[in-house]
Amino acid sequence: MPPTNPRSKITAGIIFGFAAFLGSFLLFQLELAAGQTVLPYYGGSYYVWTVCLLFYQLVLVAGYAYALLLSERFAPRILLRVHLVLLAAALAFMPAAFPAQAFASPVADLLWRLTRFIAFPFLLLSASTTLCHKLLSDASGRGTYGVFAWSNAGSLAGMLSYSLLLEPALPLASAALLWRALFIIYALLFAAALLLGFHRHSAPEDPAGAAEKPRYLLWFLLPAGTAALLAAVTSYQSSATASMPLTWMIPLCVYLLSYAVLFAGGDLRVNTLRVSLFSLLVILAGLLWRLESPLTTVLLALLNWALFFACIVAHRELYLARPRSAALAPRYYLMMGLGGVAGTALVTPVGALRLSFGFADLYIALLAFVGALAYAVNRERGLGLRAVGFSTALLAGLIALGMKLSGETRVYGLRNFYGIYRVEDDKAQGLRRFIHGSTVHGIQHLAAGEELKTTVYYSAGSPISEVLASFPAARVGAVGLGIGVSCADAREGTEWVFYELDPDVVHIARKYFTFLKKCRADVRVVTGDARINLQKEPPGRFDLLYLDAFTGGSVPFHLLTREALELYRSRLKPGGLMIFHVSANFLDIVPVLRLSASAAGLKSLFKTVSFDPDDPARLSSEWLAVTANPAYLRKLAKNGWSAPPAPRGWQVWTDEYRNVLKAIKW
Repeated sequence: MPPTNPRSKITAGIIFGFAAFLGSFLLFQLELAAGQTVLPYYGGSYYVWTVCLLFYQLVLVAGYAYALLLSERFAPRILLRVHLVLLAAALAFMPAAFPAQAFASPVADLLWRLTRFIAFPFLLLSASTTLCHKLLSDASGRGTYGVFAWSNAGSLAGMLSYSLLLEPALPLASAALLWRALFIIYALLFAAALLLGFHRHSAPEDPAGAAEKPRYLLWFLLPAGTAALLAAVTSYQSSATASMPLTWMIPLCVYLLSYAVLFAGGDLRVNTLRVSLFSLLVILAGLLWRLESPLTTVLLALLNWALFFACIVAHRELYLARPRSAALAPRYYLMMGLGGVAGTALVTPVGALRLSFGFADLYIALLAFVGALAYAVNRERGLGLRAVGFSTALLAGLIALGMKLSGETRVYGLRNFYGIYRVEDDKAQGLRRFIHGSTVHGIQHLAAGEELKTTVYYSAGSPISEVLASFPAARVGAVGLGIGVSCADAREGTEWVFYELDPDVVHIARKYFTFLKKCRADVRVVTGDARINLQKEPPGRFDLLYLDAFTGGSVPFHLLTREALELYRSRLKPGGLMIFHVSANFLDIVPVLRLSASAAGLKSLFKTVSFDPDDPARLSSEWLAVTANPAYLRKLAKNGWSAPPAPRGWQVWTDEYRNVLKAIKW
């Protein structure tokens, strides 16, 4: 029989509630730390993030299955002992450093390293909610879903604390030591439960609960619908603003908060379901109408509010459908986990499809969500036909809106893993533009004889045009292709090598623009992560390296660190020059690069230029020149280049440390 001592019940609630919180806290911190660790090894190529996401999802489901196996096959005493032994083994065998390379294939190599590095503790931590629910039910004599609220609160705290507190304060090695200490505390909580004798009690099964039928499909569909919405909103928001944790954290916080609020046990009433659903779809309809233009702060807030509202509605249905039987709780959690994986898997590959309209994943996610909610309402309340009919009519209108043409100016459109690409003609100005998200990455004149006229950030009088004209460079390496505008300034007989992450950008530059085709230099384009590919080049390969990969919102942090600058310097000939385009929308990376350059033994000078806003082909820009060539530094200084302000309170960014908060342009 379960204990009747109220203090014992309170103690059990504290121990297992905190264990559920800490398990999810450590799980999210482990995900973020692993992502930061693999970045310098593999770069920012799409397969890296896809493989990481696939790995996390597979191991998460394996953790739910492990918890189900322990809960249904073993008594609480054996369950606690098995879990403690495995926790000790995970801590003992978890490598202190990222394992050495084992496979030639980068995908197989990354999977192997992740498996060796974090799979074991990740699996055990994934089981926290289910095991804590089971053990608390046995210890207190009643089933409680409060542990799931604590679990989601832990996920939220782990994510926010890593990005806002831990990452800016500690290098990876120190953060790993702190993580291990917290992991030991997590294990000690289960050891305390064993020592306090909670395992001696086994709650009798409620007769009503024993006869309860599981609702597997409902438990699967509802989290699948909200996970699909989360993946779609995150994908669009990252591609339209800044692809960094501080951006995708916002929708994930909204998602986790809805679970934490609803499973805390409060009765959040949503009686006007049809009105609520109508409000949500009207908001999304308005957003989808506007998503072809730059995303404003108001639209961003509305989009996340709509996501939160959708999660509240669906997760409330999920909470109301929870099993009363403690024996069914592990299966409930497993189906929720499978649904979340399925919803993400449904939407994530869609973002990489070559579709002329950019938001198919949002429509598919919305369809999955409405379908899941309609099934739930129909099963539980008998109102599904109205919801399905109403939502289907609106969805048809939304899809029609999404497939609308943007007018005669649209030449080409593509949505892939890296974002939304558009090629548009401005016939009034005689210009063709290449736009990535909300950032113009290249403009070419359409008039005959003006095709090689430099534009945007490379216009005559810009800092980069000055450098290309004055610095004697026979071999030029360029990180970031755009449409190849800089080729217009290339001298005959020189060699240019472009390093471009996305093969689709190369396709666009060659098919819809002519800078590469008409370039006077010998041009070669290498696809893939620039840092990884530069490591394959011999030392002293280039006279000049210019890096134009930091504009817009997506800033590849691994290209800014001290180790990256040391790599760039090694690939330059003595006296060579690096020049960085630093006109980033959201981050001030000039202090970051200045410190990294100084740590690599280099000096830096800064210059900005503003062009007439009435000339749409010329854009203002900011550039940082980095070199150990004192003669050329003096020449630049005479032409208006100046030392950037000395950063105060900054630390050098390395592969193990960065402080993104400090770099944000508040």
